[in-house]
Amino acid sequence: ITIASAGCNALDYIIEGAMVTAVDFNLCQIALTELKKVAIIQLEFEAFFEIFSKSNMKLLKEVYPTKLRPLLSKPSQEFWDEGVNTIKSFMYSGTSGNMSYVLFRILFPLFGLGFIRRELEKGTTSEALQQMVSNNSYSIRAIAWLMDNIMLRGGCCFAGVPERQMALGLHRPNNLAMVIERVFFKTDLVKDNYFYSGYILGYYKPDNCPRYLRKEHFAAMKKHLKNDKLKLVHGTMLDAIDNSTVPITHASLLDHMDWMPDRMINEEMTHLFRKMDPVKGKIFWRTFADNVHAAPLNWLKSTRVNDDDDRVGMYWTTWIADIKDVPVAFEERVDTNQDKGMGMQLITGLKMVTFPFWKPLVASTLKVSGHAKDMEAFYKYQKEGYDSFREGLLHARPALMEAFPLKKGGGMVWIDIGGGTARNLEFFPVEVIRKYFKEIVICDISASLLEMAQKRINAMGIQDIARVVEHDVTAQSMFSVLPAAGTVDMITMSYSFSMIPDQKAAMANATKLLKKGGHVGLADFFLKGNYDDCLSPLFRRLRAVESILHKAWFAMDHVHLLSDKQLEGFDGLETVWDNRFRGAIPFMPFFQPYHGVYIMRKAK
Repeated sequence: ITIASAGCNALDYIIEGAMVTAVDFNLCQIALTELKKVAIIQLEFEAFFEIFSKSNMKLLKEVYPTKLRPLLSKPSQEFWDEGVNTIKSFMYSGTSGNMSYVLFRILFPLFGLGFIRRELEKGTTSEALQQMVSNNSYSIRAIAWLMDNIMLRGGCCFAGVPERQMALGLHRPNNLAMVIERVFFKTDLVKDNYFYSGYILGYYKPDNCPRYLRKEHFAAMKKHLKNDKLKLVHGTMLDAIDNSTVPITHASLLDHMDWMPDRMINEEMTHLFRKMDPVKGKIFWRTFADNVHAAPLNWLKSTRVNDDDDRVGMYWTTWIADIKDVPVAFEERVDTNQDKGMGMQLITGLKMVTFPFWKPLVASTLKVSGHAKDMEAFYKYQKEGYDSFREGLLHARPALMEAFPLKKGGGMVWIDIGGGTARNLEFFPVEVIRKYFKEIVICDISASLLEMAQKRINAMGIQDIARVVEHDVTAQSMFSVLPAAGTVDMITMSYSFSMIPDQKAAMANATKLLKKGGHVGLADFFLKGNYDDCLSPLFRRLRAVESILHKAWFAMDHVHLLSDKQLEGFDGLETVWDNRFRGAIPFMPFFQPYHGVYIMRKAK
């Protein structure tokens, strides 16, 4: 199963005799792939090459009505009935094609680089072209600077690249410069890199083109396509996965997961694992990110593929995973409605802002002392609107629950420290909780929040699995009320670790509770982002000032933003995931501190 795109990858697999399901949400891509499929079946190689390599639209118009149209599906017929008359070039059609035309046919000549196209047309040698490119490196790097600093965002949007994917690489100051460096100085445009050679020329040459356009593979493609080995699906990847009638051995997902939030990636992995061959199954993808970019993908235990020979050069890493080696199970997460209306939001927000003024009055009525007194005073009169207000505040909490590693075979023990109202339970359907957990403990020092937690547990009907414990996790006495040391699979702290005064003691106790290989996951506020050190000197200073303001503002509510230093040196724990991002504060959209998910594994 793979992304159809323009059919290049799908047809490459067809050459090898694979059964291929090619899916695309873009009808244009499905229509183009189907046209190629029918043309391979109906035409001789010379005609096929003329149409799809040289964009011979006159020939396409001649053969379309009688040889191609009758075998197309109705949606593809409707597309090409108009397309054969409006499309002038396969190479320069669509958003990426238009962008390529502007870059290679307009900007390159303006920068004195028009010779590249002329030399490719003349058939100059690779060595001669490489020398000419080196002699004009200043012009190439000038256009790269222009693209990185002026055209990157607008140009990528014009080429159909979404903001989410671009954000994976914006910490790098010279993305497009590096792409151009790879393409023009490290690949062979004359004999091998048909991807860019095709865009520069506007057509493919017989000796530098995709495999599906080579004569030696045409007979194999015709044979396998006649045997109906290519299935096209216009829809989502989930549609294609769910409708697969045979076990999937390879999922070639290209870069489409760069576009998706963790929730959608987790959902796709859940559906994919249900349909994949448990022994032969492999998942393959590429990304604009420096590393594995999403927590659900982190658990695949993937191997980075050496992609030095990649012709495209636009992706920073490529990964492959054998699903038989994946230690976790994938299940979909769910959302529940916590909204209690704008009125409750405003009231709860007002209580938080004015807390320093009425804290002495509330605290005087409480029997507990120390940190427990501070927390209970803060939450006692917020408990009814607690979840509703914090849905728009605690942005990393759902990200943590998407990253939660479920153990194959179940029988898990989970402690949610600072679990408050037990909101985290509702990210799992009840049947998933019963499938994977034998014991869940919601531990907090606020009796008021635990009161709400018990109501939630009762409403979910999981009293036989989940219980609440009112206790300070920094105290040694916690071991008498929590599961035995060395028996816990997962400990979560959702925006609670930053509020614990003695963080070293809390983490030391949490580590003792974990079994070897167990995880502790934090969702919290952070002082710095992942890439603050990549900022320019000016923006680094501005970021430092912003961090100071954030730190002071949160400290008024006993929230101490987590610094890198605080997260270092926890004995026996190794970091396996660290992802931080901006998130707004309700009613203060200009105020966007860093949130993040930080997961550690007990190594010894």
